Amino acid sequence: MSISSPIPVLRGSGGVVLQAEEDDLVLTRGREETRIPLQAVRTVQAEGRAVAVELTAPAGSTPAVHRVGGVSEAAATMFADAVNASLPESADESAEAADGSALVTVSTLTESDEDAWFRKFTFWAWTAGLLIVAMTVVIGILGPMEMAVLFLLVTPFGVGITAFGAGLLSHMYDIWYLPRHGITVEAKRNGVSYVYTDMQGATHSRIDLLGRSTAPTVQVAYRPGRPGVSTFVYSWLRKVWLTSFWLVILLVGLAITAVSVAIVVELF
Repeated sequence: MSISSPIPVLRGSGGVVLQAEEDDLVLTRGREETRIPLQAVRTVQAEGRAVAVELTAPAGSTPAVHRVGGVSEAAATMFADAVNASLPESADESAEAADGSALVTVSTLTESDEDAWFRKFTFWAWTAGLLIVAMTVVIGILGPMEMAVLFLLVTPFGVGITAFGAGLLSHMYDIWYLPRHGITVEAKRNGVSYVYTDMQGATHSRIDLLGRSTAPTVQVAYRPGRPGVSTFVYSWLRKVWLTSFWLVILLVGLAITAVSVAIVVELF
C-alpha cells in the first residue's frame, strides 16, 4: 500500500531529512541514504521535536529504531499519524516476527557537480573570511588602526574579484576544450535555460548566463564521463573575447589583492 500525499518532509538537525517515497521511508544523512520499506516499519512515534521509526523485530528481541531530532513538532505529529495509517496490515501481528532491519538498504549518494562546487565554494569562502578577520586583528594589535581598517575593506574585495576571475578562466578551459574533445549535442530552450540529453538518456539543463541568444536550439558540448559538466559551443571570435575579458577581471582582482599584501609587508 503506497503512502498518499501530502506527507510532510521532516528536516532535522545536521541536515538530516526523513520523507516518504511511495512504499518506502527515505532517511538521508549527508551522503548516506537509508531506505526503509513500510513493511519493515512497526510504528512511527512523534516525540516532541523528534520522530522515532521503530522497525519490526522477532519476539523477544529489541527492535531497531531510526530517530530524527530537531524537526517541527507539528510536522512530526502529522508525519507519524499519516505513516501509521498507511502501514500494511501485516505490520501489526504476523510481520512483527520478521526482522525489519534485514529489509533496510543503505547506499551512498553520488554528489552532483553543482553540490560539489557549492561545498567547495562554501569551505573556501569561510576559510578566507576567517583568515581575513584574524589578520585584521593582528594588524590592529601590531600597527595603526587605520591600516587594519584599510586591510579589512580592501582584502575581501580583492580576494573576491580574484576568485571570480579565476573561476571564469577555469570555465574557459571547458569552452575551448569540450567542443573539440567532448560530445556535442543539440539543446532545446526551456525558459531561461537549455535542456539536453546525454547518451544514457538522462536530461541536463544549462542556464544561459551570458545571454547567448533566444534561439530555440543551440549546441552544447559535455564531458563524456561527466555529462553534467557542459558548455555552450561559441564561435572562435567570441571565445577569444571572453577569455580576454575574464583575464582582465582576474588581473584587476590581483592588483587589489596586492594592496593587501603591501599592507602586511609594510607592517612586518
